[in-house]
Amino acid sequence: MTGWSLKFKGLGRLVLSGWGRRAAWAVLIPFLILQIAAPALFDTPRMTLFDSYQRTMPRDQRHDGAIIVAIDEASLKLVGQWPWPHRKLAELISRILDAKPAALGIDMIWAEPDRQSPEQWLREAGDLPAPLANAILQLPHSDDQLAKALGNGPVVLGIGGLFNTPLREDEGPMTPVQTKDLRPPFDRPDPPDVLLSFGTTLRSIPVLDEAASAHGSLTVRPDDDGVFRRLPIMSRLSGRLAPGLVPEMLRVAATGGFPRILFDGNAIIAARIGEYFVATQRDGTVLVNFSPHDDRRFVSAQSILRKKNPVSPEIFRNKLVFLGVTALGLPDQRNTPVGFMPGVEIQAQLLENILQQKLARRPDWSLGVELALTALAGLAMILVLPMVRARLQLLAIVLLSLEFAILGIGLWWQYRILLDIVTPAIGLGLTLAALLIAGFAQADAQRRRLRLAAAKTAGELEAAHRIQAGILPAPASVAGDSRFDLDALMIPARQIGGDFFDFFKMDRDHLFFAVGDVSGKGMPAALFMALGKSLCKSCALRGEHDIGAIINRANREISRDNPEMLFITLFAGVLDLRSGELRFCNAGHDAPFLLRAGAAPYSLPAEGSPPLCVLEDFDYPEERFQLNPGDMLCVITDGITEAMTAKGEVMGRARAQTVLAGLPADISADGATRTLHDAADDFVAGAEPSDDLTILAVRWRGPTAQ
Repeated sequence: MTGWSLKFKGLGRLVLSGWGRRAAWAVLIPFLILQIAAPALFDTPRMTLFDSYQRTMPRDQRHDGAIIVAIDEASLKLVGQWPWPHRKLAELISRILDAKPAALGIDMIWAEPDRQSPEQWLREAGDLPAPLANAILQLPHSDDQLAKALGNGPVVLGIGGLFNTPLREDEGPMTPVQTKDLRPPFDRPDPPDVLLSFGTTLRSIPVLDEAASAHGSLTVRPDDDGVFRRLPIMSRLSGRLAPGLVPEMLRVAATGGFPRILFDGNAIIAARIGEYFVATQRDGTVLVNFSPHDDRRFVSAQSILRKKNPVSPEIFRNKLVFLGVTALGLPDQRNTPVGFMPGVEIQAQLLENILQQKLARRPDWSLGVELALTALAGLAMILVLPMVRARLQLLAIVLLSLEFAILGIGLWWQYRILLDIVTPAIGLGLTLAALLIAGFAQADAQRRRLRLAAAKTAGELEAAHRIQAGILPAPASVAGDSRFDLDALMIPARQIGGDFFDFFKMDRDHLFFAVGDVSGKGMPAALFMALGKSLCKSCALRGEHDIGAIINRANREISRDNPEMLFITLFAGVLDLRSGELRFCNAGHDAPFLLRAGAAPYSLPAEGSPPLCVLEDFDYPEERFQLNPGDMLCVITDGITEAMTAKGEVMGRARAQTVLAGLPADISADGATRTLHDAADDFVAGAEPSDDLTILAVRWRGPTAQ
């Protein structure tokens, strides 16, 4: 296998290791698929984010070139209820056009004749004398008056479309639209079928419709949540391409050629209107970069119509002027990302966007960037998060979220680009939740396994403790001989330990006893302790009383089965119960204390030798000492002398000697072992044992027969 394949294999193990990572991938991959195949699922959070950008960072409110003449509450109070007579509208439009605006956009459709026009009034009036009826018919017709006013200047009259209607032919006036295919072979005559389309056109009555110099589409469609965020630059009305009201106003104002729509494959790219190049979304709409509703955009119609102090017509000169209805109660209030406003104000905001070149944008590459954010952030979390500490995990999540926010806010603030950071954040949140939940579940499962394993181990150690305690002899096993008194105890630092003691009568008059300490603690020491004790006893039961020969034989046997290179310190002796002669061998062990009447406890004099298993062929010598009747020998391990407090203070041999010095002269062997053990226990004051503790005390009372 090559080095590269090994690296990839190692990376694969890293990426998929653990429940958390596998669960995170199981969430991240389907989320990416949904993000590609069903982006509409995330429209609500996406639009909420985009609306928050518009509310918190709106466009600068500059109103150069656009004015709205509003038929508002004050205008209704002056003229009367809506709809107004066409002659009054003609008067209003004439006064606006007299000021020579660059273009006047009418955000209204007059689909019916004026009911107050003379000929329409006669239809409702009933029978009248012929001379009176003829005289009334001679009066100017209101529709003709309005048509004349519309024809006296650069007026763009609104037309609309009806939703969900069959295709119906429309032959009314419409500005021709040029098309250009930007994809080879550049010969498609019609743009793709992605434009906002309406089967039936809704127009003003013919006399008005034909009088206007241009026509622009008014019909817009809100997003699914009822909020108006976009306007079509171009749409289809009865199968014909129709520019919007604002593009037509710009064209008329610039006296340029026909508008042109540019497309590429299945997407609309842009529209060119005179000198203006307007990039569009794929469906030919543009995203409006809103500013809040502002009364400074509006001029009340009543200020133009009133006879006293009318507004100066100069405010309209060379301006792009909209005429629309804004009075409360009339159905033209639209919900936008920055709040409700009249539909005509949305048109004015689009005009300001184009003039300032500050349209909101959501480029085609934005989805790719959002997918990359989801994938890279998810991959980073999956790879890095499980390898860092909990505090750093929280810091990494906060920093990544902050980077998302800075990227989204920065693109909107600087370039008016709408980048969806909330969808990647949702994907990251779900991935992170799966990673953490599954990781916690795995950790909990591991804890349960560890608890079960610990319980099993504790049970096994408890059994081992019972077995170890069972292989150590009880003092009762040698009771009944009045010539000596013996007691021993062993308390492991853990449940099992490496200390041991042994004693038994080799024959009627010889007592064998030994205390050993295996290097190390725990299970290895306990196993080696059992081996050492068994081999020592086996060697001692072969019929000889020479303690040197016994220990030499035991050293060879134990050293043969010692792969872990452990060693044993050992004090072993054979006491002649008739004479009190002690034959002993000290293999690296602490010297026993001798307690003799009338004297302070002192260490049994001995030459000493190395521990067992250190030198396999060492010849351990036999040493001898004569006990007096009543003498007590106390053999201990370093669990007594190295007993340690929580502060690190050790008991030491001197303190043990002081405890033994305070014993009554006639104390039993049992009393001596318990007193010394209690003294060590009181000294450590509850601190964790530092080593196994063993005490063996044997008193020779004298040669008295049983």
